[in-house]
Amino acid sequence: MDGKLNPKALAVALGALWGAYVFLLGLVLTAFPNLRTFWVSPEFLNILATLYPGYAPTLVGSLWGLLWGALCGAIGGWLLAWLHNIALERV
Repeated sequence: MDGKLNPKALAVALGALWGAYVFLLGLVLTAFPNLRTFWVSPEFLNILATLYPGYAPTLVGSLWGLLWGALCGAIGGWLLAWLHNIALERV
């Protein structure tokens, strides 16, 4: 094994993780609008809502967050693996 990452696999993994987090953040803040913990706060949801159209602390908004989060996580995972593999070739 040469240490390379599979861009498709990392895209799927990070897309699923980030999409699930954004979705659950919306659902948790739907049920508990004033909850503030290390990973959950209305302020963080508002920041994400400026990036993801339709994202809000509602069921429908959380589904939009799931779609946008999965897309952004997948693109980020693919780019991360691609850059990692390029860096390995140059070292």
